[in-house]
Amino acid sequence: MTCANIRMTNECRSPIAREVRHRRVGWVIRAAPLLLAALFLGGCGKKKAAAPATTAAPVVVKPTLLTEAEKLGLAGRVPVDVEFCLSSVQLKKHTEALMASRWWGQMHAFVEDKLPASGSNEAVAVDDAFVAFGPESVKSLLLLRQLNDLYNETAYRGMMSGGALSGLGTSFDSKKLVDAALRDTEVLEALILLLERFEMPPMMIGVASPEPEKVLKQMSDLLHLADWLGDAPQSRIVTTQGEKITVNEIAMERVLTAERRREWLDVLVKTMPGLTPEMQDRISRGLEVLARKKWVLALGLGTQRAYLAVGKSKDEIRLASSVEESVLARPEMRTLDAHAQKGLGVIACWDGAFLDVLQSDHPFQPILSGLLAGLRAEKMFAGMAGALEPGMIELAAAERAYYHSDHTPGAAVAWWEGGVQMEMTGGFSKKDAEEMSRASQFSALLDEPELVLGVSGQGSSTGAGRAYFEAWMRAVHATAHELVKAGVGGTQSAEMYKLADQMLLPRVLDVYDGTKTIWQKALTGDGAFILDVGGKMPQLPGLPPGGDAVPLPRMMTVHEIKNRALIGVSWQNMEESLQLLLKSVPLPQPITLPEAVVKRSGDLMSYVYELPFDSRELAPCASLNDRLLMLGTSRVQQSHVAELLQQPRGGPAAGMRVKLNITKLREFLKKFAAARAQGGGGDDLKTTLKWLEPLGALDLRLWSEDGVGKSRASWQMHDVMSYD
Repeated sequence: MTCANIRMTNECRSPIAREVRHRRVGWVIRAAPLLLAALFLGGCGKKKAAAPATTAAPVVVKPTLLTEAEKLGLAGRVPVDVEFCLSSVQLKKHTEALMASRWWGQMHAFVEDKLPASGSNEAVAVDDAFVAFGPESVKSLLLLRQLNDLYNETAYRGMMSGGALSGLGTSFDSKKLVDAALRDTEVLEALILLLERFEMPPMMIGVASPEPEKVLKQMSDLLHLADWLGDAPQSRIVTTQGEKITVNEIAMERVLTAERRREWLDVLVKTMPGLTPEMQDRISRGLEVLARKKWVLALGLGTQRAYLAVGKSKDEIRLASSVEESVLARPEMRTLDAHAQKGLGVIACWDGAFLDVLQSDHPFQPILSGLLAGLRAEKMFAGMAGALEPGMIELAAAERAYYHSDHTPGAAVAWWEGGVQMEMTGGFSKKDAEEMSRASQFSALLDEPELVLGVSGQGSSTGAGRAYFEAWMRAVHATAHELVKAGVGGTQSAEMYKLADQMLLPRVLDVYDGTKTIWQKALTGDGAFILDVGGKMPQLPGLPPGGDAVPLPRMMTVHEIKNRALIGVSWQNMEESLQLLLKSVPLPQPITLPEAVVKRSGDLMSYVYELPFDSRELAPCASLNDRLLMLGTSRVQQSHVAELLQQPRGGPAAGMRVKLNITKLREFLKKFAAARAQGGGGDDLKTTLKWLEPLGALDLRLWSEDGVGKSRASWQMHDVMSYD
């Protein structure tokens, strides 16, 4: 298209453009003589100058996970709408680097020495791999979690009531669960209901390998896929990259025919003579439900590619036709584009609902329900079960409030850079994201050189954790009351319970209320926990020779104060309640609460409960000033922390930080082992020290920005020069 055409096209797009064009033409006609004269006079006697060369500005393409897709393994083949994906990147390169390390050589030799030779198939070269769960897979995964809940409830019901359910154990065993269902109507009915709702979740495994046929064969043999295929109808999918995927449509009625179901039921009736007609009908219905199920099994091959997939229908078996339709195009990935050119090793993404289904919001309720059902089945404890039920309902509500979480979609990448590095975006619940946006002034304490373990950040302000704890305590108290009421333990237990309930429990509750007042009303949510090895070992009784060279572990908590006066009042009430509690204990020699020694250093006041041996480093201590409350085992440590927090150390950091310094832990264990060796011990620590040597500090930070959760982890590692 010529310039004139372009101008005409642009100008004729609107009436305003046409009007501007008409006015411009009229002005040009009137000014044309003057313009021609000016051009003639200006150019007379001069050579026409060449037009200056124009150089186009270079186009800079910012690297992203999309632009670098060819280097990111199979992630570009995973559809964008999956609910979860974990994909390796440069797996072969990273594996070869690991296997070339001296640490791996020692570990491999250790494993080969301790474990018998494996009879597994011949190893297959794998360059990269992924596993992905497609849309609506969470529905099926939720049913699988409910199946696990059913097992736990049944197992604990059997523990209390005995009989056919007593041998299940606490580890999931599908065979034991089926055996229990054949003997228990309630379990069988629950299994049938779960089976009616269950559909095969869409899942795909992809492998990049120079030997794709061998990969597919090994996966097929491992999962015994030939048993399912038979003469199942087949169809073929050819992808945009030429991969050929054969889809087998599995109808369970072809495997579990009506004749086979009758034969199986006849055998069952003969082996279980006590099987009632009602149970036989239920079992028959369960087999019919299973026979109606349909699903697909897909096997695919491409150029150095192998795929295995299952799903409810053929429509769920698919790969991304382009990078723009892959998981690399998900919105969560954009905040991770900065790492696109790093030597990535893992790419992962997930929907919030997928994380929700992995984390149960009622982990203990199936167990408690089973225990109550078992008690209800016993005539002696039936009344007890009825009395405990309201408390169990209250506990269930508190448990759900504590564990429930609505996660957000997220993504993560990991790479090697002097160790394992990881960055994640999303994944937090809205509640957690709000808490992680608040800053903590204690984050810098985790950079102290003697630290072994540290946690800093803002605590939860919902009170759900304390409410859950209180619900558990009420349930325990009610259970003890009902057991004594039922005569368990005899008259002696009844007398002890009466003493504890009337004399000790009120004082314990007073102490607890004091702690509750302090944590909820006198302190902000900002705090930290510190465990270090910076103390000097005192002359403890029985300390072996050389023991004084071992550094003393010290731990403490530090919290920000918002009402110091309230702390003083609550602390005094707690001490008085403790004194009364100790006096109430019927012992030959009364116990008294030790007097605290008050020591002051600047504005820091410490209350030290001194031990029989003289040590400034080892004595229970509480220290506070107008800003800080510290509790721990060392006044020296608390004074040091107070001084650090008075120094300018940069601004507060948002969110939570966790640090585990394995290098410092190993140094401590090494000195501890050396001290033990002087007494003839310490050999058991040598192996531990050996495997800890390559590991450095693990530093994890979680925070949120604009309501979006962020995480960053760094775990320093290095190979060892040699093992002695």
